Amino acid sequence: MNRWMAPAAIALSLLGGQALARQATPASANNSSAPVDISADEQEVITSQCKTIFRGAVEVLQDKARMRANVMTVYNRRKTPGKTSSNSPGAPGGGNDCGDVDRVEADGNVFYVTPEQTVRGDHAVYDYGTDTVVVTGDVVAVQGQDVARGDRMTIKTKTNDVKMESNATGRGKPRVRAVLYPDQNKDKKPAAGKP
Repeated sequence: MNRWMAPAAIALSLLGGQALARQATPASANNSSAPVDISADEQEVITSQCKTIFRGAVEVLQDKARMRANVMTVYNRRKTPGKTSSNSPGAPGGGNDCGDVDRVEADGNVFYVTPEQTVRGDHAVYDYGTDTVVVTGDVVAVQGQDVARGDRMTIKTKTNDVKMESNATGRGKPRVRAVLYPDQNKDKKPAAGKP
C-alpha cells in the first residue's frame, strides 16, 4: 500500500499549471518507504476474493501525507502458480493465493492531504499497474489560494500529468474551473543592498 501514498508528485501537480509548481519544493516530498499506518472502525479480510475492506473513518498516514475516506478497499492480485509472496504458508494470513496489491479504492468523503494541498472527492482509485490516481465526484483541489474544481481528475504519478474533466459542456453549466493567484513575490524587487 506504500505506493498509494507515495506519489509526492501529486502534491506538486494536482492542479496542473506552472502557477502551482512554484510552491513545490523537494523538501516537501513524501517518503514512500516510511511505514503506513491505517486506522478504521472495522477491518474485514475476504481471502477468497483477495481483498481487505476498512470501514468507518478510515485514515491512512505515511510520512507527511494523509488519506481519509468512509470506506477503503485494497484489492490484491492472484498469485501465479509457484510464485511466493508475503502471503505464503507460514506468513501471517498465509496459505492463500493472493499476491501483491493491484489497486486501492476509497469511497465517501475522500480526502488526500499533504502539507502543500488538499484534494477532495467522492471516490478515488489508485491503480498500481498504471501508477494512476482517478478522483471522481465533486472534485476540489486546493493548493495555497489556488483552487480547481471538476467531476473527474486523473493523475499520472510518474509523469505528473494531470487532467481535470467535467461531465457538463457549454456555457452556463458547471464546467472545469480553476482560480489561480499569481505569485505575489515574483515581481517584487529586492530592497537596496539585499539579494
